[in-house]
Amino acid sequence: MPRGQTLATFLSSEDQKYVPRLNMRIIGWAGTALVIVAYYPQIHHLLVERCAWGISVLTWLIWLVASVLLLTYCAVRRELLMCVVQGVNIAAIVTTIVLVRRSNKVCPYHRGVTEAMARR
Repeated sequence: MPRGQTLATFLSSEDQKYVPRLNMRIIGWAGTALVIVAYYPQIHHLLVERCAWGISVLTWLIWLVASVLLLTYCAVRRELLMCVVQGVNIAAIVTTIVLVRRSNKVCPYHRGVTEAMARR
């Protein structure tokens, strides 16, 4: 692109009005992907190590209720992107709660943290 020109310079006036909307959609879907990625470390640790050290089930239950309420709000307003985000949140939260309930040990890392705190 020549210096001083933007993408809008090369678009018709009809196409220019879609650029901001497209950028916002990309940002929205990127945020949704980040939500999915953010849950991975917690779920992976619970699944592989079966360690739920320091996890408050009550906090996760509150987040679940909040996500159900937000999903209802988004569905009524017909906001697809936010419905997807809340659907992902609900699935990840339920998965986390189920894995916490089945966790039955403390992993070596958290055992070391616990021992170090006990020595203080």
